[in-house]
Order: sequence, then structure tokens, then C-alpha cells
Amino acid sequence: HGVIGQETNGAGGLFKALRTIPVILDIIRDVEELCPNAWIINFANPAGIITEAVLNYTSFNRFLGLCNVPINMKFGVADLLKVERDRVEVDFAGLNHMVYGLKAKLDGVDVTEEVVERLAESSMTMQNIKDLPFNADFIRALGIIPCPYHKYYYKTKDMLESELEEFKEGKVRGQVVEALEADLFELYKDENLAVKPPQLEKRGGAYYSDAACNLINSIYNDKKDIQVVNTLNNGAIRDFREDSAAEMSCVITKEGPKPLSVGYLPVAVSGLVTEIKAFEILAAKAAVEGDYNAALQALCINPLIPSDDLAKTILDEMMEAHKEYLPQFK
Repeated sequence: HGVIGQETNGAGGLFKALRTIPVILDIIRDVEELCPNAWIINFANPAGIITEAVLNYTSFNRFLGLCNVPINMKFGVADLLKVERDRVEVDFAGLNHMVYGLKAKLDGVDVTEEVVERLAESSMTMQNIKDLPFNADFIRALGIIPCPYHKYYYKTKDMLESELEEFKEGKVRGQVVEALEADLFELYKDENLAVKPPQLEKRGGAYYSDAACNLINSIYNDKKDIQVVNTLNNGAIRDFREDSAAEMSCVITKEGPKPLSVGYLPVAVSGLVTEIKAFEILAAKAAVEGDYNAALQALCINPLIPSDDLAKTILDEMMEAHKEYLPQFK
């Protein structure tokens, strides 16, 4: 149908949520029965929509969504500045795969303007996202740091053309990952394998282990350091409802994350971010309640779907293709 396919955005993100959220809710029921004081740190995508569903459709509140985008962005800022990574801090706010670096600091000093200028003159991306640089003047005008996934929204036409070329060559991201995982599982059959397979670097997900171990360490040891997680907004970002999930910098304690107050997001980004937040809320409702109308609404308002008629066509075709995995829909 000539629309972007991606694991957290658009139709792909919606159906990943519809398939995955019921599984996560099953896991939560097991945890509530067997180890109710445990924390669940979730990597599964779409992490933002999953967190939204858990926070609003269960009473389980020891659940955190974790993404490797912020830590990749922080390391990318350090690389732009050509400094050691532990000297850099970035204040993050937004949504999963739609998070912005609002302020960058080097040794505690605000260097946001310098980082934005360097980003305008170069590029910062991730393994699984095409390295198409943003327009330099746009980055300067924005004045904050977008994440690599923003390319799907700010460079939609270019990203779509790139994906269509990959599709013609049989090299779309899903096919690449499928082949990589076949190789990896073959390697893992060897009990004597003692090195990290190089294929993992092409799989995406770099630094997830660092982010996860840092988060576990901080909760368990009540470190009160600052990390980025998907959790209850609770008024930290005023563009969202208090009961919504958001991705933002938080103080991590043994009682969980304490979001750092952001206030309102910059006007230039608030419209796009709140549009995607509405998509996430409707997607979570559709996944939990098996609500077809909510799923249709979610697709119709998503900026990657160009018309309501196409949204309906894609939804119905995907419902048929995935019906084995969507028992919540009658």
C-alpha cells in the first residue's frame, strides 16, 4: 500500500501492540500471583504502548518500559563533542521512539547550542534506521535534539522511498532480522560458544544490557541517579494526561522512578508528540478490549497513514492476516 512499515509506528506498530499486549498482561498475572513485589523491566516493543496499557488496564505499578534510544543518543552526543561518555548528560522528554533531548550538558554545563550546531553539520542514527541526515537549518531552528526515529515523521517521503527500494531488493528490515536470527540460533546450538556473535551488532538493540543493568542496580541499591524510562507521566510533561505513559528522565529509587518535571514541551514538537500519544492511547484500548473501532481510530490519526480509507483497508487486511494472534477480537 506504499506506507511505512515499522515496529512501533503506523500499522506495524499498531499490530505489534495488538499481538504483544495480551502476552504482557498474562505475564503480569503470573507475577502478581507468584512474586508480587518484583519489578518488570520491559524491552518488548512497542514499549510506550505496552506501558500505556499496563498503567491504565491493570493495578500492577512496578512496571517500567526501557528503550535503548536515549542511551544511544547520549553516547552520540558524546561522540559529537569528542568527549568521554560519562561527562555527558542529556535531559530527555517525550514518548518511546519519539523522545527529544531538551538539554545537553558537559560536566554540568549547558552545551545544547553547540550540540545542535554539530548535529546540523553531521548525523546521528542507529543500526536499524537509515542514515538520512536531517536538514541542517531545520535542526538549528528546532534547537533541541530529535531521536533517529523522528526521521519517519520529518523525512517521511525519503524514508518511504528508501524502504520501497529495500522492498524491491528483498532487503526490508524484517527480512534482514529474520536472516540474522536464523544465523544466531544456529550459532547458539554450540554449547561451547564463548564470544558474543558479531551478528548481534547488526540486529539492533545496542546498549540494552547496559541500560538494563544500570536500571536494576539503581532500583535495588536506591541509587537515586537519573535514567530514562517509560513510566507514569504524573504531571511531569504537561502536554499529556497525568495517567498517561511517557518517556523521560527520572530519579531512580527503590520505590521506582520519580519523573523530573518538564513543564510544556516546545511548541514546535508538542503537536506531533500529542498526536502520537493519542495513537498510543487508542492502540492500548484496542489491544486490551479487542475494540475494532479504537484500532481504526488509532490508524486514522497516525501521521504515517495518509487517508481514512487506506487505514480501513490496511486494518482489515492485517486483522485477517494476524487473526491467529488476536483472540481478543471476535
